Amino acid sequence: MQGQPSASQRQYSAADVEVIDNYLNKVEQEQMYEFLQGPGWGYGARSHMGNDASRYWYKHFAGFWEVPTAGLDRHTQAEQELRQYPLVEAMWQKVRGQSRLLRCYANGYPSGAEGGVHKDSMGPEHYTLLYYPHLHWHPDWAGETLFFNEGGDDLLCAVYPKPNRLVRFPGWIPHVARGISRQCPLLRITLMFKVSLVN
Repeated sequence: MQGQPSASQRQYSAADVEVIDNYLNKVEQEQMYEFLQGPGWGYGARSHMGNDASRYWYKHFAGFWEVPTAGLDRHTQAEQELRQYPLVEAMWQKVRGQSRLLRCYANGYPSGAEGGVHKDSMGPEHYTLLYYPHLHWHPDWAGETLFFNEGGDDLLCAVYPKPNRLVRFPGWIPHVARGISRQCPLLRITLMFKVSLVN
């Protein structure tokens, strides 16, 4: 029996990027967007570790940054932390399926902030769930999420930041959040759940 393929051997396509529209009902979407626009943002997040990485706003909800509590695994710890944020936790219960939470946070891109092509994880069991909470979005505002092949020299697909859209993809697919147009009067907000399919 062969082991998991290395990153350089992995084959994937646009079909690995799953798009689900109208994910929350209208009231849930409005409540989520209002909550995410509220206070609690910090500045300085970046999508890769290079010195030239552009910085943007972020809001941390659960996972990674907390010191584990004795007797709790990282999934249980993250899921307990998320209970402090009932709206986000309710969405987690809806999206989770059989997965376990690794991390949950929101990103906010103002005009002028740029993402960098990156992978969320190298683990074959790790997936990212990305949600666009906006109530409206104009195509002239840009801000698409682009997905690339392993070499980063060709595009697999582009996902438009359509309001109330959920995107599910393997964390090891290279991707980037493209900057928004100067015409956009809003902060481009995305809510992320980083998950593991293995307990």
